Amino acid sequence: MESDSDDSVSSYYSALDTNPMDASICAPMASHELESLERKLGQIIFIQQTDATYHKALRDMRDQNSLSLLVEPSFYGRYQTTSVLAVATSNKTYIFDVRALGTIFKELAAILEAERPRKVVHYSHRIADHLHHRYTIKLGGVCDSFVVLCVARQEKSPCSLPEAISLVFGLPLQELLCEEVTGGSESRRNFSARPLTQSQIRYLARMAILQHRMHDHLHLMYGNICSELQGMSLAFSQNYTHLEKSIDLAVNMAPASLFGFGSIDLLPTAKEIDDHEMKHRK
Repeated sequence: MESDSDDSVSSYYSALDTNPMDASICAPMASHELESLERKLGQIIFIQQTDATYHKALRDMRDQNSLSLLVEPSFYGRYQTTSVLAVATSNKTYIFDVRALGTIFKELAAILEAERPRKVVHYSHRIADHLHHRYTIKLGGVCDSFVVLCVARQEKSPCSLPEAISLVFGLPLQELLCEEVTGGSESRRNFSARPLTQSQIRYLARMAILQHRMHDHLHLMYGNICSELQGMSLAFSQNYTHLEKSIDLAVNMAPASLFGFGSIDLLPTAKEIDDHEMKHRK
């Protein structure tokens, strides 16, 4: 596992060295923004039962235009049991301990299936497969940050959520991880052991908050083609869900797999769109 993670990190840094588009999408976080992130990480709401806090969290989620969603573990889709679900709204961050809750109940499932709020996810094809085959939940309103990143970089190559956040915000990858996560791709313990450590909880919350911020940043660059990006996100999210369980499917879920990437169309870059509009205004 650790050698796989090392390979992931080294391949990530080599990608940064060779892709000329990265400078145009990088938006380093200012000191006050990092301080705001730290404050939010001190206010994480951890949910293990369907009490008043749980229902208040659902009401908050329903009131949002978009949510940032993580499911762990989900990298191998249907092949792993859900441990935890992390959600970031505009002001709150929730960690749902699905193992303690026992399942994803219908009220939360209804939010995940609805077109609104939008669900900001990374590698939606893996998360959608997991939710579909574990709970018959059809993830709705998908906005995939990986899809937008591919368009922004004009490159369709694997890039996990921690790697993407590191790239866009100029944050050292190792500072984003926790001791249980050894690299950009996978967790050593897959978040299955209990109790969850404080570093794991902070890691999940940090990823959810920064995923939301990254989505907003990248979408500002592509405001004129949002519908196309959402259409691609939906198509990308459905790549695994209708496939039968098989050895081939398991192979196609390997960390370096490019399965489903063909559904991502490298649309014009943000600069090309701006240049095109300027030309037509003249």
